[in-house]
Amino acid sequence: MAMTDYIEERYDDTFESVYTVLSDLARRDPSATIRHIRQTLKSLYIRQGNDWTGRGAIGNAGLDASVAAHEAVLAELTVNEPGGKA
Repeated sequence: MAMTDYIEERYDDTFESVYTVLSDLARRDPSATIRHIRQTLKSLYIRQGNDWTGRGAIGNAGLDASVAAHEAVLAELTVNEPGGKA
């Protein structure tokens, strides 16, 4: 397996698992999930900018997938809010 294939697999696996967990939480308590996702995204955005230790391509793929999954679920939950903003 080529390194790029492994990185793509890491991204896909991470996205799928985070998205599944957040979607399950959203079905049980949408408003609490929205708050949780917004708070978590703040932290994840900071982590994306703090790569002074050299996370590497594999670490970045996992982090980027986690951010994308959080953003996707948040967008789904807030699409019907006034203004439709995440």
